[in-house]
Amino acid sequence: MRVGILGGTFDPIHLGHLAAARAAIDCAQLDRILFVPSGTPPHRGRAVASGAQRLEMCRLAVDAERVFEVSDVEIRRNGPSYTADTLRELTAERPNDQLFLVLGWDAARLFSSWREPEEVRRLATMVVVTRPTGDASEPPDAARLAAAGLDPAKTVLCVRPTPDISGSALRTAIACGEPVRDLPAAVESYIAKHRLYMDNPDVGC
Repeated sequence: MRVGILGGTFDPIHLGHLAAARAAIDCAQLDRILFVPSGTPPHRGRAVASGAQRLEMCRLAVDAERVFEVSDVEIRRNGPSYTADTLRELTAERPNDQLFLVLGWDAARLFSSWREPEEVRRLATMVVVTRPTGDASEPPDAARLAAAGLDPAKTVLCVRPTPDISGSALRTAIACGEPVRDLPAAVESYIAKHRLYMDNPDVGC
């Protein structure tokens, strides 16, 4: 089985994440996408929602789509969540599957700075999902992929008009009581029920 791995803080998971997953399935002919909420991200601050809450939001978001799954491999691991470690664990768990790591270009362009990039390339084929226009997300050519530490010959470039949604903007809107349209309905209900992000001290309304 060809399985795409889509990681992130998912704080919260939103429609942009789901669109990227569908694009990757189409471009790389994947059988399934595995959403992997991060435990302790090594390159960014801690998530606002807990690991258990982000895991549950992911499960609610993908519940209706049979080609989507959610893994708690990083949530249950102690210490920083490095992609190489995650891929090693998933390879051991799914020895008969071919793994594809799904990345946005904003993350992929920093690939050479990751921990054990050679091991990541060995364990998974890269799928870079990017939008067709815009300065920051302009589709990379082979030279830019190589400069980022990726092998252009073994990278699936997926150019699709996916929505540009910011998790931090969503959290700010929720904290300020503004209407939010970019969340799966079940996730929006979960956030409201548990009052997630509504008392965020980092947001000024």
